Amino acid sequence: MTAAFGVNFAAGALFPFLAAEHGWSAATLGAVAGLNTALTGLLQPLVGRAVDAWGARRVLLTGMASLAAAQLLLSLTSQLWQFVLAYGVLGAAGFAASSTPPVSALVSRWFPRRKATALTVITAGINLGQLLVVPAAAFLAGAEGVPMTYTVLGTGAAVLVVPLLLAIPTEPPAASTPAGSAPAGSAPAAPAPAASAEVAGEATRSGSLTLTITFGLHALPLYMVMLALPQYAIDHGATPAAGGNLPALAAAASLTSMIATGVLLRRAAPRSLLYALHALRTLALLLLAFAPGPAVILAGTLLFGLSSFATIPLTVAALTAKTPASRLGRSMARAWLVHQSAAALGVAAGGAVHAWTGSYTPLLAGIAAAPLLALVLLLRNRTADPHDRAATRPAPTQTSDTPVPDLPTSLTTKGMS
Repeated sequence: MTAAFGVNFAAGALFPFLAAEHGWSAATLGAVAGLNTALTGLLQPLVGRAVDAWGARRVLLTGMASLAAAQLLLSLTSQLWQFVLAYGVLGAAGFAASSTPPVSALVSRWFPRRKATALTVITAGINLGQLLVVPAAAFLAGAEGVPMTYTVLGTGAAVLVVPLLLAIPTEPPAASTPAGSAPAGSAPAAPAPAASAEVAGEATRSGSLTLTITFGLHALPLYMVMLALPQYAIDHGATPAAGGNLPALAAAASLTSMIATGVLLRRAAPRSLLYALHALRTLALLLLAFAPGPAVILAGTLLFGLSSFATIPLTVAALTAKTPASRLGRSMARAWLVHQSAAALGVAAGGAVHAWTGSYTPLLAGIAAAPLLALVLLLRNRTADPHDRAATRPAPTQTSDTPVPDLPTSLTTKGMS
């Protein structure tokens, strides 16, 4: 995760150098970045099917090899069409196959009982990539040039990460029964009435649809805000150096949030943490939209970082709570198709609104409705979620698997007398 997201996010840090070297405009580079984001989402159904058919590790190996090849081709790029093919197409394909969905499928099969916690740990790699790879790429581009930077990124991904993927243990075989079903050899549970099963199925579908929609609402401002923060801060009086540091500060805050989420999951339900994160994100966007100066922008940036990436493992864990291991790839692919499509829409809207109005303020004010709507949808759906009902249902007092026989009426009558 650190390598995949670090290499992918490094593209934004290299855009100013590419613009200076080749004369490509910010709008052109932003359009190619939008193509990369959209194609990453559109490829998710294919990635999901490949994960279920061939295994997550093989897909990850293919994706990381493609991502490394894209960086090496970018080191030779001199024409815009070459950049579009290498970064916009091959880089998107490699990132789609080496990022969160296949990694989440692999980890979910390893840790089915502690899925949310495990996903929180591996998702922290997103922030590590922002904190480690992106600044290093920007420094190297300034010192040695863009071609050398792409060469180092591609070589590092091929030499360090691909062998690491080959060394990890083989994933466990995909189970044919959903999580939570009775293990082999145990006594079969009493069949539920048909009407109850139908109601439970409808509730599960309703909950999955709601979570998928909120996943898209989470993605809508995600990349747009991260890309817009430096210029937005400069527009409100910050220095270019201070504005350029804001994405790194947001990444550091997000990493802190990941660690805190992993700890809180020992006592709190994932859905409760999702409520808090969406509410905090709404506040962050409102602060950024109506910020009077750099100090408030800094506070909004930190709150946005705290409430951003921790939402991903919690939503993925909730979406796949009852998914059979053999269908994890396809199940997550649908959610990530919505996520990446919404993220691409947000990036495109950000560029269009800024070009039209000369400011990001209108978009930030309007897009604050996205996490607020996600919070409302989750709160309205909580009574329909079978997982919530199971969590609130009183636990049975019987502790033994052996049924306790009813006492004869004569004994109970004597006891009462």
